[in-house]
Amino acid sequence: MKKLHILLVAAGLLAALPAHALTITFDYTYDSRGFFTDLATGTPLLERRAILDQAASFYSGFTDSLTAIAPQAGDSWSVQMTHPSLAGAAVTLNNLNIAADTLRIYVGGSSSAPGVLGFANTGYNLVATGSDAFVDAVTTRGQANTTGPAATDYAVWGGMIWFNAAHDWYFGSDTSGLTAGRPDFLTTATHEIGHILGFGEADSWQAQIENGYFTGAASVASYGGAVPVDQYGSHWAAGVSSTYDGSPQGTLMDPSTVRGQRELPTGREYAAFKDSGWLELAGAVPVGGRGVLGVAGIGLISLAARRRQAAA
Repeated sequence: MKKLHILLVAAGLLAALPAHALTITFDYTYDSRGFFTDLATGTPLLERRAILDQAASFYSGFTDSLTAIAPQAGDSWSVQMTHPSLAGAAVTLNNLNIAADTLRIYVGGSSSAPGVLGFANTGYNLVATGSDAFVDAVTTRGQANTTGPAATDYAVWGGMIWFNAAHDWYFGSDTSGLTAGRPDFLTTATHEIGHILGFGEADSWQAQIENGYFTGAASVASYGGAVPVDQYGSHWAAGVSSTYDGSPQGTLMDPSTVRGQRELPTGREYAAFKDSGWLELAGAVPVGGRGVLGVAGIGLISLAARRRQAAA
């Protein structure tokens, strides 16, 4: 398992806020159909795993103070998640230890209908018993006001991402080999991590949806008004645009991406994450941001709203 330590690059911010750099770990335990692992030899497919790390690097600058999940005597917790390789029934995770300021993301892939590129969720049927401090660590990671219609913050243990192996993915770290007709793996991986980080999922996101628009203050300032969202309230609406590295780009967190194109997080996305409770500088280009490697989820029945689609 390879860890990417994401560093805050905001002068003076750590001194002013009780926040710490976020660590994202990818777990390949349920990569049972060989999307990230050569099944014949057990050898990791390093090129693909490196792109996951690169995708996580676009969320550098994300900080918070997430309590460790560390079951002690009398404590217990479990959560179910869709099998990351769609290789059977839902997986039940029991009594995981998750370090402070860390999210764990289980990943895998398998072939399915070609229109879908991937999907993510943060699990469901989460149950925690034990001390009040432990239950709070599991359900809110020690954060305040993370649930309900007036939520202002967000925290989660981690989640899962499935990728559709039916596609002829482009696994390059830059775009030199990205050709028409091939979906870009970096784009989809970065998009799905964004959902686990609360985009379209967090109560603090939903609390700012009004009549088909997202009304978070940083987003309104970035866009020049409330930002339109899709019919499910889980993506930007199709056609919402921004810029990346000074050039026009469709937003990463809209419902689809054009084959043969790379879309990366823009100031529009960073503003929305700031509005949802993360403490990064909205709009700042993070480490890796120029393509250099540097309690409720959703069940399978409702995944259509969060799937990344391939546009024609």
